[in-house]
Amino acid sequence: MSITTKEVVDAQLHIGTLKSEAHPKTSKFWADVVNGVVVVSPDAIVSQLEAAKEKIQKAKQQGKEVLVVSEKKMYAEELEALGTKYGVSYLNYKVPGGFLTNFDTLKKRIESMNSMERFLETDTYNSLTKKEQLVYKRKLARVFKIYKWVKNLSKKPDLVVVLDGLMMENFVNEVEKQKEVESILICGTNFPRWWKEDSLIIANINSHKSVDYILTNILS
Repeated sequence: MSITTKEVVDAQLHIGTLKSEAHPKTSKFWADVVNGVVVVSPDAIVSQLEAAKEKIQKAKQQGKEVLVVSEKKMYAEELEALGTKYGVSYLNYKVPGGFLTNFDTLKKRIESMNSMERFLETDTYNSLTKKEQLVYKRKLARVFKIYKWVKNLSKKPDLVVVLDGLMMENFVNEVEKQKEVESILICGTNFPRWWKEDSLIIANINSHKSVDYILTNILS
């Protein structure tokens, strides 16, 4: 099903930041400035969403690892549901520093978490005292909070989808260093960097409705 400009407007994707906060590097996507607020071109958003959707679908068809990254609390639960539904890994709580640049170390932590999860299903664990079991459960819960939804990530992701490029600046720095990792950055009109246009979505990322529309459409 194709994305329409009417849907984009209805979902409020075209509402940008205040002009005083917007960055000139996003100005080519602006349609207007109304009452001091940047209005993003709905046509430009449609093109960006369709390009992102095509890139994700192609990666999945080729068996590549897709990772969605977000620290937006307002969308944490919904991202969990979407990631599960569409079969992509995601980080929706806290993104550990060095996730891409030091992935081998992070992978060991993920493997350790998986081993601990398996241990909790063994007779050895069941033979422990309740106090000892509680210690293991608490330890697993702490690492689960961060790594649970990348537990099946067997290698460095081939494609990362980043929600809010400005908020996730440190992670974007990592992406920039990983030339072999493709990216899709979802950003507001305050995004201050040059980025490949076919890897960029400039839209409203401060509205739950808008974010939901973007991610549901590009991941489906």
